[in-house]
Amino acid sequence: MTRIDFFEVQFPVGQGGFHAGWLTEHGRSLGIAPFVGDPAFAWAYDCGSNQQDVLNEQIKAIAGARLDMLFLSHLDGDHVVGVDKLLSAVDAVDEVILPYLGDVEWALHLAAAAGNGSLSGTFIDLVSSPSDWFGARGVQRITYIDGHSEEDEGSDGPDPIDPTGSGEIVPDGSRGRLKYDWTRRLPSVAPAGSSDSAEIIRVPAGAVAPISGTCGQLNWVLSPFAFKPSAAKLASFEAALINEFGSGLTAKAYADAARAKAGRDKLRKCYDAVWVSHNLHSMALYAGPGFVPGYKLQCTARQGNLIRRVVQPGWLSTGDFDLSVTKRRKKFLQFYGRYAPMIGQLMLPHHGSDLSFDCSVLKAFPDLTFAIAAVGTNSHGHPGRGVQQAVQKAPGPSFLRVDESESSMLCLSGMVQR
Repeated sequence: MTRIDFFEVQFPVGQGGFHAGWLTEHGRSLGIAPFVGDPAFAWAYDCGSNQQDVLNEQIKAIAGARLDMLFLSHLDGDHVVGVDKLLSAVDAVDEVILPYLGDVEWALHLAAAAGNGSLSGTFIDLVSSPSDWFGARGVQRITYIDGHSEEDEGSDGPDPIDPTGSGEIVPDGSRGRLKYDWTRRLPSVAPAGSSDSAEIIRVPAGAVAPISGTCGQLNWVLSPFAFKPSAAKLASFEAALINEFGSGLTAKAYADAARAKAGRDKLRKCYDAVWVSHNLHSMALYAGPGFVPGYKLQCTARQGNLIRRVVQPGWLSTGDFDLSVTKRRKKFLQFYGRYAPMIGQLMLPHHGSDLSFDCSVLKAFPDLTFAIAAVGTNSHGHPGRGVQQAVQKAPGPSFLRVDESESSMLCLSGMVQR
C-alpha cells in the first residue's frame, strides 16, 4: 500500500487567519514553497489579516500552488481580505466552501461591513454575484454548508466514513491525485451560468469530504461545522430590511443599494437595530483521521526552535466561533465528539478572546497538545489573559501564539495510516 504523508501549517499573518494542509505520497519532500512535493491533495482555511503586509508575504510564499478546497469561516476582513490576492497567486482553487448564505444573510454581511467601515467595492461585487466573482478568479465550484443554530434540537455528528480500502495513489504518469466528494448533497444545485462562472451546490449539516485514492478510502477527512444566527434574529433583521427597502429583494439588489451612501446608511440602520456583535456566522473545520486508528499516531510539530512529538494529528480550526454560549458550545462539542480522541491541535476561537471561550472546551479533547491563538497587534486584548491562564492550568495542552513573526509559524507533519 502507498503510504500518505500530511503537512499542515498555520501561517504567521498577524491578527487574522491563514491555515493550509496537504497530503502527498510518503517519502516525497514536504515544504511550503510552493507546497514542495507536488501534493496529491491540498486545502486552506481562511486567508485574512489586519496586518496585510505580512499576509501578502505569506501568500507570495505559496504562489503557484494548487488548492483543491478553500474553506472560509466567515466574511470578516481579518479572515478573508487576502482571498482575492490568494486566488490570483495560486495555480488554481477548485472549490470554495462557505456557511450557507441566502439573500438575507448576504444583506447581513453587507450591513455589518457598512457598520464597521470595512465595506469595499470588491466585497459589494462579490455579494452581487458570488458565482461570477469566484468564477472569474478560476474557482470551479462554490459549496454552501448548512448551519446549526441555538434553537435546533440536538446536533447530529458528522457523517461516518468507510474504513475499508487501501487508499493508494496510482500515479498517472505525471501526478498522482487523491479524490474527494461530499458524503451528501441537497437537491438545490445551480450550474455554472457560463465558462467564467462557478457552479453552486449546497450540502446539509454533517456532510463531510473524505479523501480517497484509486484503491479506496484514506483515513483522512475534512469536516466543517457552520453556525448560523437564530431564526428570531434573522426574522427581526429581515423585518428591518423590508421597512427600509421593501420586500422581495435579492442579494444583488442589496449589493447595488450598498454602492450609494443612502443605501449603506439604511443597511447600517437595519444592522444596528438588531445586533451589537457582527461575529454571527462562523464555520469550524476539522482536518484529520475520520476514525480512531488502532494505535496512537505520531507526528512532529515545529515552531521556531521548538520541535515536539505530537500524539494526535487532528487539527480543529474555529474562526470566530463563539464558544462562550452554552447551547452553542454543547452543539459544537457534541458534533465533534466523534473526532475528539484524535484532536491534538485546537485553534482558539476569535484569536483567543476571553469573550468567546470556555475552559470546558479543553477538557473535551483528551490528547490535546496545542491550544493556538492566531493573533497579531490589536486593540482588543487578544489573546485574553483568562484564556492563557486556563490553558496553563489544563493538564495536557500548551499555549502557542502564532503572530506576525516568521519564527511563530507552526508546522505539523506526519503519516496518514490506520
